[in-house]
Amino acid sequence: MSVAPISSKIKFKMLILLINFLYSQNIFASYFPLEFDDVNSLPFRFNNVPTSLFNLSGLPLNALQVLNESYRLRMQKQISDLCQRVDYTYKKLDWGKSPCFSLPLTYNYVSENGKPLVYWEFSDNSSGFDESQRRNVTLILGGVHPDELTPVHLAFQFADALNKNPNLYKDSRVIIAPLVNPDGFFANPPKRTNSNGVDLNRNFPTATWSKYAYQIWYNSKDRDKRKFPGRFPNSEQGTRFQADLINKFQPNKVISIHAPLAFLDLDYEIPKLLTIGPQTVQQKKARNLTELLSRSAGNYKIKDFGIYPGSLGNYAGNERVIPTITLELSSSNPKLVKKFWRDFSPGIFKALKYEFKKHQLDDLQASALWKTLN
Repeated sequence: MSVAPISSKIKFKMLILLINFLYSQNIFASYFPLEFDDVNSLPFRFNNVPTSLFNLSGLPLNALQVLNESYRLRMQKQISDLCQRVDYTYKKLDWGKSPCFSLPLTYNYVSENGKPLVYWEFSDNSSGFDESQRRNVTLILGGVHPDELTPVHLAFQFADALNKNPNLYKDSRVIIAPLVNPDGFFANPPKRTNSNGVDLNRNFPTATWSKYAYQIWYNSKDRDKRKFPGRFPNSEQGTRFQADLINKFQPNKVISIHAPLAFLDLDYEIPKLLTIGPQTVQQKKARNLTELLSRSAGNYKIKDFGIYPGSLGNYAGNERVIPTITLELSSSNPKLVKKFWRDFSPGIFKALKYEFKKHQLDDLQASALWKTLN
């Protein structure tokens, strides 16, 4: 009797047990964001984790491909489970059936509770221009603070509209992450923070985070737990997820939907630049886009709300010079979602077509000032 087949079976079972254990602990998804070339690529192509690591099993490549199919099915199931929860919450809020199951969602990260952090890229390839020539990329974020409720519905509805009508994103790319914080959304009742109690809009690794973010919160009068920035920058899955979308897709503009403060806020300011000379061409265009959204919604209020050291506006708008608009809906009341869709969808559809330079700092005036100040 040959020992080799028995040895291979034992190694195979050991590998299966190892992989199941690691996935059950969310170890892979938490620490090694998945990077797929396409849907058929191996699931073991993690950042900093070579496929050769799994060759220790002695299994041939086709065995790993079988495991890949197993992983693909597992991934589909996790998205299906998420959509079931979304559907259930929609019904509780009297929103009807969610579009979650009909969307071609994917994910590279999971939350601290193991929920997939889903997104989808809507990309028009009809014009034939290659990836490096894509100038118009929009990132839309919803559900960062899911106790606000209405932004989640609006973000899902935008994704559904784009999925049904590709003309809405002709000659452009749109990335929508409708539920950045699923753990907060599925809490009972829904809450602003994630399952670690961290505000995902105060946890971005900005230049001043370590010096100011935690200290500002700690020294505040009430130390509001809903606004806790974390003890370290970029400590949360939801933060890393958003930052990775920005890094991967290099958007020309970001629209983040919140409630209930009833205004539009633009973060696209290198503060030092604003104190010297007139606004740059790109700053004027960013302001014009904000005004376009305002007019489309019946002259909706525009307000300079300021920034927090670890906020998205600071991270993307100021430090990475990406026009970042926060749309604050006027209410978290779930009964108003149809009104908000009527009010804001026309403007956001126009915003998807609004182009900025691919490299914002190529503006000569901004570049010259930047060099003199650094």
